[in-house]
Amino acid sequence: MYTVHYGLAPSYITELVSTVAAQTSRPGLRSADTTNYIQPRTRTKFGECAFSYAGPAVWNSLPDELSRTPTINIFKRKLKTCFFTPAFR
Repeated sequence: MYTVHYGLAPSYITELVSTVAAQTSRPGLRSADTTNYIQPRTRTKFGECAFSYAGPAVWNSLPDELSRTPTINIFKRKLKTCFFTPAFR
C-alpha cells in the first residue's frame, strides 16, 4: 500500500483502491484530509482476503506518522518496529 499511496505501484494495482478524499461526497469533511483508503463492503470472509479490501484495512490501521514517511526504507524500518514492539513487551 505504500507504493500505491506514493504512486510507485503499477496502474492495475492502483485502480483497485481509492482514497477517502477521492469520494465526491466528502470534500468538506475532516476525513478528506487523511491518508485513509476506502474499504469496500464484502459479503463473505473470502472477499476480505482480496487486496482491494485487505490493503486498505491494514493501511488505515497504521499510525499517521508511519503512513507519512518520506522513503520506503524508513517506512519498512518503522513498520517493523511498530509490529514488533507490542509483541515483545
